[in-house]
Amino acid sequence: MKITLCYPALLPGHKSKYGLQPLGVLYIAALLKREGFEVEVLDADIDGLSVQETVDRVLATKPDLIGFSMMTPQLITALACCTLLKTTRPDLPIVLGGAHFDSTKGDTFEMANCFDFAVHGEGEWTLLEACQALRDHGEFTPEGVTNLQACIEGIPGVVYRDRDTLEVQTNAARPFVKDLDELPSVDYDMIDIKKYSIPTMAGRYVMSMMLSRGCPFKCTFCDAPITMGTKLRFWSIDRVIEDIKFYKERYGVTNFVFKDSTFTAKKKWAFEFCQRLVDEGLDIKWRCNTRANLVPPPLLDLMAEAGCYVINFGVESGDPEILKRIKKEISLEEVADCFERCRKLGIRTYATFLMGNPGETEESAQNTIDFSKEVRPSLCMFFVSTAYPGTPMYDEALAAGEVNPRWWAEQSFDASKNSAFQVRWGWTDAGALRFNNGFKAEYWQRKATREWYLRPQFIWDTFTFTLKNPYFIRHIWNLGTEIIPFYKLRNLLPGKKISQDERLQILERCPSAPNWDPKKRTDIDAGSHLSHEG
Repeated sequence: MKITLCYPALLPGHKSKYGLQPLGVLYIAALLKREGFEVEVLDADIDGLSVQETVDRVLATKPDLIGFSMMTPQLITALACCTLLKTTRPDLPIVLGGAHFDSTKGDTFEMANCFDFAVHGEGEWTLLEACQALRDHGEFTPEGVTNLQACIEGIPGVVYRDRDTLEVQTNAARPFVKDLDELPSVDYDMIDIKKYSIPTMAGRYVMSMMLSRGCPFKCTFCDAPITMGTKLRFWSIDRVIEDIKFYKERYGVTNFVFKDSTFTAKKKWAFEFCQRLVDEGLDIKWRCNTRANLVPPPLLDLMAEAGCYVINFGVESGDPEILKRIKKEISLEEVADCFERCRKLGIRTYATFLMGNPGETEESAQNTIDFSKEVRPSLCMFFVSTAYPGTPMYDEALAAGEVNPRWWAEQSFDASKNSAFQVRWGWTDAGALRFNNGFKAEYWQRKATREWYLRPQFIWDTFTFTLKNPYFIRHIWNLGTEIIPFYKLRNLLPGKKISQDERLQILERCPSAPNWDPKKRTDIDAGSHLSHEG
């Protein structure tokens, strides 16, 4: 039995300059492969594939089952791909999963009838059991798997629509994986790792890894506790060191990104891991994510010695009251102290801030801009705060009438207003809160970005850094063309106006009239929703 797992494009037809490997899909693929299944992985996002190109690539693999993993911004694209696949090959079973489904579950079934079942929670063992059941007992016909429900109805972690009642059935939840070492290592031969790079790391490409799962913190804007659980679980240090050695030898990679939500959440584990990196003499550079209040001096010193090149700190706001409101549980003093210590150790810092948090005012937004300049991170990104499904922020905003219910079903992209980069990196107001005080999050995001990057201190810091690290020149160009909106000049040229994005063309106006049902589509209807252009 052959399975094709697809990570759909966030913006169909727009190739991203940066990206990291889709680890969720790759972990599932590795387990399926170990258990005897033939597996292919398609990362349509890094290649910027259109819906039609994605479907063509998927069908070219001649699969017996197709899986899509999606975050909220990929929902529309994933459903469009499923619809076209079901129109072309109604016999192929399609399964959905990923962070968006974990946060919404039955809602996706209400929107669409173009997939067969879904997986909620960590998907490795659930999808394996489903594939084994279909392989061993599935009755595959030109109309589909006639006994699909009988194959999957007892599998924990599966969600499906009852064939007789049409009601959505959610099987018992599957416990989170306790021993992560039971999962096989990611097989990066399934993708082209040289396509993946980020502006905060040196080298032409980077490799991403997970060292742990789970997040014990309570930030109101984040869905990590829902999708990964609140209890921290770690791969063993021996296993991680073994993987790093293998990847370094096989792929020649020396730049790693550890994608854990909070690398130093368990300081004892982080200290022991860094000490092993030093003792083994692996000579790698790496990036991690953590919180400013979780890097005491002894640990940060050892991280620098172990090759920590850059740390991504989610600061979120420069206003103490906003930090309390979103339950960030850090102080501005802790942030300032941490950034100063990183600077002295030569660790580059990447700070992220949110504009438009609950309770935001122009005064608090200006405090954030001022604080971001004061702490002088190496790079900085300002995002529009988004009320993602499943987060406390969404629940609170919905109750207060500050966000539309199921706004994710109405996502669109106005190519004359924003570049693809801005949409991809959360610089737009889809899912943003509405403020009675007139606060405009997207305006303040743009103001903050341009003020921060065009100030003399950043220009000097970047100039001196680039003299020592010429690799950064290409990142300056890429980022500069997005911060300064040259793309809008196209609207001034005859015949060069930016066309509508494919996502807008495929958008169904949910929730009032969802029609992601391939059986109800006509040729005329399909043409208005699915672009067949590259």
